[in-house]
Amino acid sequence: MKRRAALILLAAAAVFVLHAGFLLWRGERIAAQWVDVDGESALSRYISQRDYLLSFSYAVVAGFTAYAWQSTRERRRAGVVGGITLAGILFWGGCWLVGCCGSPLLPIYLSFFGASFLGFTKPLILVSTLASVALGVWWMKRKEKRGCGCHDPQCKTETTATDGNPVEKIRAEIAEGMNLPKCQQCGCMKDALTQLATPLPAMAGDIAKWQQQMKPIKYACLGCEYCYPAVAMNVLHKAFPETEATASLSCEFEVRPDIWPPVPGEYHEFCEGDSCPVAVSTLASTELADQLAANRTRELCIVGKTETENIGIDKLIKNTITNRSIRYLVVAGREPQGHESGKTLVALATNGVDDSMRVIGSPGKRPILRNVTRDEVETFRRQVQVVDMIGCEDTGQIAAKLNELSAAPLPAAEPPAAVASAPVVKAEPPTRVEMDKAGYFVILPQAGKGVILTEHYDYENRLLRVIEGKDARSIYATILRNGWVTQLSHAAYLGKELTRAEASLRDGSKFVQDGA
Repeated sequence: MKRRAALILLAAAAVFVLHAGFLLWRGERIAAQWVDVDGESALSRYISQRDYLLSFSYAVVAGFTAYAWQSTRERRRAGVVGGITLAGILFWGGCWLVGCCGSPLLPIYLSFFGASFLGFTKPLILVSTLASVALGVWWMKRKEKRGCGCHDPQCKTETTATDGNPVEKIRAEIAEGMNLPKCQQCGCMKDALTQLATPLPAMAGDIAKWQQQMKPIKYACLGCEYCYPAVAMNVLHKAFPETEATASLSCEFEVRPDIWPPVPGEYHEFCEGDSCPVAVSTLASTELADQLAANRTRELCIVGKTETENIGIDKLIKNTITNRSIRYLVVAGREPQGHESGKTLVALATNGVDDSMRVIGSPGKRPILRNVTRDEVETFRRQVQVVDMIGCEDTGQIAAKLNELSAAPLPAAEPPAAVASAPVVKAEPPTRVEMDKAGYFVILPQAGKGVILTEHYDYENRLLRVIEGKDARSIYATILRNGWVTQLSHAAYLGKELTRAEASLRDGSKFVQDGA
């Protein structure tokens, strides 16, 4: 706070001095070129003509600019930019009128009413400047509140139901996130939209619109410092606690019960029995995991990253408790901003989980473990000692810690635990095809136009409508939104065929629609 105030005052003072210096320098030059009748100095004229009001006006704007710049850096929100723009329009518009930019138009306007009005020009310039800047500050504060609060990592942004209408808070967070291309391709946002539909029917229209805006998912989670869907879901769970018990994530992953490690992932494993009792999580430092693997010491059993405070820890627990030789987990590397998976692991070891499988004391946004059981969590806590080296990326220090841990006497090991996994269901071909009472579709890719025509017919072969689109997703979303398909099997078939049609446009291959 002190640093911010100092920068604002410094900017204002610098501009005041520069402007005053320029006017004094100009006054001296004018006095040197013209006969000075009264002998008044440049400084006296500066004061008597109240030019200091102009200098102060410029100083106020400079201070506001410094304030807005800092706010933009700290919050990175559109509302701040809007405040700067509004204040800029008001100030420069007023400046053009009153003449503080070098065109003294206001004195000319006031001279129409007599010379006595000229004394008001410079005070009016200052008043208009203060008013426009004050309005700009108010606008920025207003936009910050509408944008749902402070986004500084040290600031608690997730309000409770008592802070206002939680539904509107959720709507504002999701709407803000959906303006970002990265959120439109993120599994976090996809999950949030799916989970919000049932408990918040009042938002059904908005959710349907946002789901149409979603693009093919490129990543399960980016580990953003400010995660809009995570904040929205936390508001939901605080306002409606019953929703937390049924909340889920896109966290299904393969578990191979007969292979170690049972959960595949981006890690390096070197298990050689009890001689390598240490596992290392490098959190968000992927390169550190590769370096430790390349310089592998005999104590190292497995090393890999853990970027999320939920799915990542689920996987780590399963891979750890299925190997009884692992007795230590060193948590090192760079902490993923916003997710705090390292601090969540430390909290898990210290406090465990509550009844909803949320890690007690975790600072992460969604530290809810959905793919492990309570028994698996307790087995992990009994088997493994978590060693906090969060922030350390020095391979030498980490290797020394591994050697130190390995030299310590190991407590008696428990037998490896069996891990729970989702049931595997063998797919079987359909026994019969149910006709969709809403009709059938004929898909016609138009390579020349780069579009897909989808003709909708009833069972008397009458053409009901033609849906045109450039990609499969927009077409089947339109069909689903309008209720033109009523059978799940038909919807799945339609999605498959539209995807094939889109691929044919992309690679120039021939498309022949399969039968249902």
